[in-house]
Amino acid sequence: MSDVSEGDVSEGGGRTERPRPGELAGKAAVVTGAAQGIGREVALVLAESGAARLILLDRDAEGLETVVKEVRALGAAAVAVAADLRERTTLRTRLRAELRAAGRLDILVNNAGVADENGPDDETTWLRVLDINLHGTFAVTATCLEYLADQGRIVNVSSILGKAGKMRNTAYCASKHGLIGYTKGLALDLAARGITVNAVLPGWVDTPMLRRELAAQADEIGADPVRMLRQARKGVPLRRLVEAREAAELVGFLVSGRAAAITAQSLTVDGGFTRGM
Repeated sequence: MSDVSEGDVSEGGGRTERPRPGELAGKAAVVTGAAQGIGREVALVLAESGAARLILLDRDAEGLETVVKEVRALGAAAVAVAADLRERTTLRTRLRAELRAAGRLDILVNNAGVADENGPDDETTWLRVLDINLHGTFAVTATCLEYLADQGRIVNVSSILGKAGKMRNTAYCASKHGLIGYTKGLALDLAARGITVNAVLPGWVDTPMLRRELAAQADEIGADPVRMLRQARKGVPLRRLVEAREAAELVGFLVSGRAAAITAQSLTVDGGFTRGM
């Protein structure tokens, strides 16, 4: 679904296991959308698991620098690539330069995306959302493939709306459905090299993106955004929102050696919201 974090609305978050130290020792990774939310947590999980070098990409240069400092404090080398996924030439040039400097790549996590609402005839938003969520993911992946080592790992962060629909979200739903199809096809293309490609499908995740979305919706209908968040929590069987860290831990598992036989799959983390759909 998307990404809410200021304030405690989750009420009783789950326990998450710490990464296995050294599990990703020496690995190099690219994480997009790394400035906040799930992307930030993925960067921290990889660093805690021993990854040696992280290339972190986001259009939020200030937020990205903060995460770079956090990753370095965990002992991993980290560089920031401030770029917009829609600006393909700049994106490819900056990313390729860092990949050349790293010399190799073992892990790619495509997390960057937007969740703008749109009416069924809103072509401007339609094109923008697909350009970032789907075409931007393709551009990053295509740039990284030249450097991705055999036995490498790719994880695409989709959404439970990659399997379902939602009003005023045709663009987002289409982009996330497309990302699942892209994951399946790419997994078959790269299987001969031992590279696995999987998708993670978060539901209601307590991140800044979700808070912004619900605040905008609340403003439109004159509702209280905090109350809307509490109602969202009540609709989840576990009676809480998923924590960004929990989604990141699933990514951490999929990029590890423990998941070497898992590919072309879409794994949901939603507290039971979709009832196993």
